[in-house]
Amino acid sequence: MAGAKVATVTTVAVAVPTLASVRMLSWARAHLIPNGQGLIISTVTGMAYFIIANKTILSMARKHSFEDAPDHLKNTLFHCLRYNGSISSV
Repeated sequence: MAGAKVATVTTVAVAVPTLASVRMLSWARAHLIPNGQGLIISTVTGMAYFIIANKTILSMARKHSFEDAPDHLKNTLFHCLRYNGSISSV
């Protein structure tokens, strides 16, 4: 949900300057056709969505990390190899 909120805000934040620059700047008026304007807006919006989604996933992974798990869930082969260096403690 956080990604959708940020994407909405980013759409407005990018659309306003893009559309305003096409009206005010002669270079933008000559070179940014409507397809180009839409591409700029949608690319930045998509990037914002995926950046926030990635940050949300990483924060949830940190919150529910292996280190915070109960001891009976930590008793795995990976844990033994990582902390003890041998399989004999399994």
